[in-house]
This record gives sequence, structure tokens and C-alpha cells, in this order.
Amino acid sequence: MTAEPATLRSRDIRAVSRDVAEADNARVMRIVATVDALSARGSADEFIVPLRRRLAVLRPPRPLRFVRLMFHPLDPLIVPAGRWRADRHAIPRTALAPLAGCVRDAMPAEARAIEAAIYGRTTADTDLIATQGRLLWPDAGRVLMSAAPPASWNETGLGEAIFASLARRTGALLAQMAGFDRLCAETVQGLLPPRADALHAILRGIAETDQSALAMMVKLLLTRLPEAAALLMASQPDARGDALKAAADETVEKLLEQLARKEGAAAQIAAASLEEAGGTVRRVAVLLRQLEDGSVKPNRRAHLKAVRQALDAGCRTRFAAGLRDEVLAPLAGGSPDMRVLEAAGRDLRALETEARAAGGGGAYDLMLRQAADAVKALPAEVGPGRTDRIRLVEILAGSDAALAMLDER
Repeated sequence: MTAEPATLRSRDIRAVSRDVAEADNARVMRIVATVDALSARGSADEFIVPLRRRLAVLRPPRPLRFVRLMFHPLDPLIVPAGRWRADRHAIPRTALAPLAGCVRDAMPAEARAIEAAIYGRTTADTDLIATQGRLLWPDAGRVLMSAAPPASWNETGLGEAIFASLARRTGALLAQMAGFDRLCAETVQGLLPPRADALHAILRGIAETDQSALAMMVKLLLTRLPEAAALLMASQPDARGDALKAAADETVEKLLEQLARKEGAAAQIAAASLEEAGGTVRRVAVLLRQLEDGSVKPNRRAHLKAVRQALDAGCRTRFAAGLRDEVLAPLAGGSPDMRVLEAAGRDLRALETEARAAGGGGAYDLMLRQAADAVKALPAEVGPGRTDRIRLVEILAGSDAALAMLDER
């Protein structure tokens, strides 16, 4: 008698989830805010599943809860349970809440203090995440490395045999996350090189705790700190160095294969907001430069070339789409917000800078000149006034184009 309503509810959720996946950005943000506001999400969490890729792009502020804070630095390793395998260097999403529950139960007073400190705050509070996270992550790591399976583990569908190895690997990583977070902050978005001593201390800590977590740490480093790639690939004169080199080689090959695919570098750039597209390009380009040296094996050189081609194609496509959809279309539509248009123009120039450094060419000059001509050609009664148009042309095509427009009558 009770099975049928549950089945119907499950079917209803799947049907609504399909509709949700096709929603526009504004509706997605409302749905996520509604689900996040629930005290007990339960099956409502299924509405979020088809939106996760879009959320990675939109990055709306999410409530900063204990489990989200605990796994914040490991986000690049988290995958849907359906895509997780025991030999994959990742953490299944269904394991997050039970693992966080182990930590909360083992240190209740500390957990309550952290929850009080983050109450009412969101993932936009990056300074708070750093402060409270660096308090939580080392202790959470120590707890997980010797934790027993909680009762809630049965709900993950992963099997009890998986718990010990997954908890230990996750614990080994979390124990190093305070140092890793500081190392990432010190680079100031790639403006400073990562310190070799700090990097090697993190890797030694992982190797001494659980060598099977080394590949996961390498993936984190390559994703969040691509400036460290050359240091990772350098040989170390001990057994731990051999294990690290093997883990780095394996992870680099897999990452390059992924970036060269249709859903790889080009898809990442296409999915990124215009504001973040330049940073996405920079991270991939830095990784490629770090991996290109005279000792690169022939098969890796082929992978690097394929990723560069995908990166170049993705940059051109994203630049053209951004110019068309976020500058020219609003201009022709009537009375656009000039602050938004100018911000889009600056984001386009930032993307152009990174794209050229990654191997782009004169295509950007042509597209920017055409955009400037389109702004000039707008009828006087359409869009912004003359001063705003000149300022936009200066952002898009430079001061010479703006001066030329100013001299026109």
C-alpha cells in the first residue's frame, strides 16, 4: 500500500527534474534558494542534481553549512555517485553527509562552535571559509582516518567495504588542506610561484598517511594550482618521490585526455560566465606551459597539442558568443544598462588577453573592429547616447578607435 505513492513521488520528482534542467538562470537561482532554505531537504535534493553543472558556472552563494565547509577545498574531486568507481580518484557525493556526520559526532563541541560561527553566512564569505576551514580541516582529517562506518552509510548505496578506504583517503587529504589553502592564497592567482618547500611538505604528509590519496592530491593541485605542475613532475630522490612521479604521470595523462575531449577545455570555457572565462583559459594555459618541456614524451606532446587546439577553438567561440549576446544584442534592443555593457566589454578584453597568450590570433582584432563598427552604425535613436557609445568603443577597440569616433560628425 505504501510502495505506490513512493513510486509516484519518485516519478514526479524525475519529471520535474527534467523541467528544472531546462529552466533559465533566474529560475535556477530561485529553485536552488528554495531547496537550500529547507531544514530537511530529503528527496527535494534531487531537484539540484541536474543543475550541478550550471551551478558550477553560475556559482550562486549557497548557505555555508558544516558539510559544505568541510568539503569546500575538495570540490574538484566530488562526483555524482553514479559516475564514481572504487578505482577512480574522486569522492562520491552521497558520501559527503555521512563522512561529515562522523566528524561532527567525534568533536561535538568544536562542531557546534564552527556551526555558530558560520550560521547565516554563505559560500561568498571566502575569508570566513578560510578562517573556519583551517580550524576544521586538520581535525576532520584525523577523525576520518580512523573512523568507523556510521549508520547513515547504508543510505549511500556504496557498501560498507568501501567506507574504510574512502574515509582514510579523504582524511589524508583534509589533514593537508589548511596548508594547501594557504599555498593557494599565497600565489595570488598565479602572480607568485608556489613555494616548493610548502608543496613538498603537503605531498610528504599525504604519502606518509595514505599513498593511494596521492593521485587525488595531484588532481587538486593541477586543478586549483596549475602553477605547481612543473614542481610535481620533477623527480624526487627517494621512494616517496617515485610514488609521487607515478601518480603525477597517471593523473596528468587522464587530465589531458579529458581536456582534449568535446566536454573538456572548450566546454569549460563555453560554460563559464564571461567574467570567469578569462580565468578559466588562464588556468588551462598555465597548466599546458608547465607541462611543455624538452623531456615530454611523444604521446603527451600529442595530448598537449590537442588540448591547445581545443583551448583555441573554445576561446574563439566563447568570445564571439559573448560579444554577440552580452554586448551587441543588448545594444540593439533599446536602452541597456551601460554599467553591465561596459563590464561585459572589459571581461571580453580580459578573455582576449588570455586567449592570445594561449595561442589566439588576429581573429580577435577582426571581431573587435566589427563590434566597434556595429556600435558606431547604431541609429541615433537606438541605444545609448554618443558619449556612452564612444566609451564602449574605447573599451572594445582601444583609444584610437574612440578618438576616431569622437572626431566624426
